[in-house]
Amino acid sequence: MKIFRVFLIFASVFVLRFAAAEMDWDNMVIKSSATNQASAVDLLKKELYSLQHDESKTVGDFLKVDFIRENKLNGLLFEYRTMKQNYLTDGRTEYVFQLPLTNKILSLLLPNTEPVKLVVPMLCPCCGQEWPQGKPVPEGLELIPKQIESTEYTGMIIDCRGFKINPCLFPKIYNELFEEVYSINFARLNHVVNTGLVLYTTQDLYNNPRIGYNPLRIRAIGVVGNKLTDIKISSFDARRIHGSKKNIEILKECRVAIIVGH
Repeated sequence: MKIFRVFLIFASVFVLRFAAAEMDWDNMVIKSSATNQASAVDLLKKELYSLQHDESKTVGDFLKVDFIRENKLNGLLFEYRTMKQNYLTDGRTEYVFQLPLTNKILSLLLPNTEPVKLVVPMLCPCCGQEWPQGKPVPEGLELIPKQIESTEYTGMIIDCRGFKINPCLFPKIYNELFEEVYSINFARLNHVVNTGLVLYTTQDLYNNPRIGYNPLRIRAIGVVGNKLTDIKISSFDARRIHGSKKNIEILKECRVAIIVGH
């Protein structure tokens, strides 16, 4: 009986090894290993649908309300890439697949966006005076944020190490008053589709292609949201982020990284 139990444990591990999928947040791809392509697609779909879309719902939840969008996405599951083949000792072949989420898939998962308000005073671009609160902005006139941060940064890094945080496709960053500092509402959608809203990593970043050689480094003060997906930073750091026209452009281009782990 002991030998039989050992065999069952070995068999379970063997099956799991060749039937698995996981999200690679660093590269925005889902990886799958399986001994046949049909199983791989099922695994890729299961992993994709289980990803956290935002703080309140998964990708599967998001797709439930739009069958046309869901059908389009299901068709894209077959656009996986076969990365390599491993030949097993029992004569079978293990296939390693990758499904990129950027471009086509992310374009189907974009949530609705809303206008945002910066946490710093907004100035008239003509006279440099603070724009009166509640006064309509004429069409074609773009207010500029009050210059609080003078350093020209190349990107932003939010250090969340030490906090329990669950990555999601569309996280939000708040200040201490729970005003939005960064979300999809600040980003250009073409950048979101091409790169993802944020870059998740477990490593510190130096001269990273996305973040650049001189990023603004900010330490998170907490993690919030129903699924611990959203980040809270100090109001002082929030003003630093919004207090520069260059920084606002960084947000628009999604040059934001989040460091997770211990």
